[in-house]
Amino acid sequence: MRRRTFTAALGAAALAAGAPASAAFAASGPRCEDVYTWKNATVNGGGFVPGIVFNETEPGLVYARTDIGGAYRWQEDTRTWTPLLDWVGRDKWGWSGVVSIASDPVEPDRVYAAVGTYTIDWDPNNGAVLYSDDRGETWGAAELPFKQGGNMPGRGMGERLAVNPADNAQVYLGTPSGNGLWRSVDFGRTWAKVESFPSAGNFVVDPANAYQADNQGVIWIDFDQIGGKIYVGVADPDDPLYVSEDGGATWQAVPGAAEVLGEVDGNRTIPKQSAVDDANGYLYVITSWDPGPYNGGPASGRGGRIMRLATQTGEWTDVTPAYNPRGVIPGFGGITVDRQNPGTLMASTCNNWWPDEILFRSTDSGATWSVSWDYAEGQERHDRFDMDASASPWLAWNGEDQGPPTRSSMGG
Repeated sequence: MRRRTFTAALGAAALAAGAPASAAFAASGPRCEDVYTWKNATVNGGGFVPGIVFNETEPGLVYARTDIGGAYRWQEDTRTWTPLLDWVGRDKWGWSGVVSIASDPVEPDRVYAAVGTYTIDWDPNNGAVLYSDDRGETWGAAELPFKQGGNMPGRGMGERLAVNPADNAQVYLGTPSGNGLWRSVDFGRTWAKVESFPSAGNFVVDPANAYQADNQGVIWIDFDQIGGKIYVGVADPDDPLYVSEDGGATWQAVPGAAEVLGEVDGNRTIPKQSAVDDANGYLYVITSWDPGPYNGGPASGRGGRIMRLATQTGEWTDVTPAYNPRGVIPGFGGITVDRQNPGTLMASTCNNWWPDEILFRSTDSGATWSVSWDYAEGQERHDRFDMDASASPWLAWNGEDQGPPTRSSMGG
């Protein structure tokens, strides 16, 4: 499946609208003196980018996924993002909602995208897994028998799509709505449910709200490359984490996971995201009550944790930061490990709202943390980061700094 060029689409649109052939194809006629070059307009973002995925073996190969605006690949030479799903047509408009992306660490030319915008009837079509052997220049599609939710609650969790580095023909997909764990063994061409996987999740944000009443399901898949284990996070506070030690044939609940991932101070929580440090043998898992991007603020009284699992011994350690200048930590939204500097990791809050989200950074595997901003004397905010938003002046109210609530910020 190849992307249509904008010029071809323009000509087709002109004919469909009933324009005479001379008008639709005037550029090829003898009287035309002007030559037009059509290309995408630069918009500078402004929407929601729930996930950025780096290839684990090739530097500079980076993909971004959006909730309703397709997927993109970073171009280092031009410092721009190349759109990869502009070919999606009106009949499959939901495929512009990207639930997850997976970049193959063994064969970096391969990339996968789980697509579908709503798990409710707002999207009339089922979801799909798109597969590409040329970094998203062209795509094939494996349609699924259920919907996916690129613009549903929980879209910042995951990644729900993952390539097995021990056998890159195997690609795993975590699904919402009680559909369980799925797997492809032929590079994403065909998919089947993993019948031996014991849980489809059960966590619902608000049963009375149609948009928030869906089961969040199977959230993420991660791989321990030291011991060959496969870990799967599930939206079920009673059984939030499973592991396979035989290549996905059988699965067991990870001992102690429910106690440290499924509850904080009496509040039910779920394992929203993970990161593996294969140099030190750690799996990090962040938790929160709310899957995001709504609710879960400090006023809710619901918190979260950062837990570290020693993958070879099974020992759990609570490495949650003890300090948030905003007050109570409402929960966590993201975590990542620096693969070039083992022991260095970063985590973010979720819905820290005013005045901004917090990025936490640790250089000792979570033993201590620094924060991205803090309050100085007199409660003036002091940022420990620089952000260049000059290309999008609307982020900073046309360059007029009106204080922490309105200045260009990291989120919230």
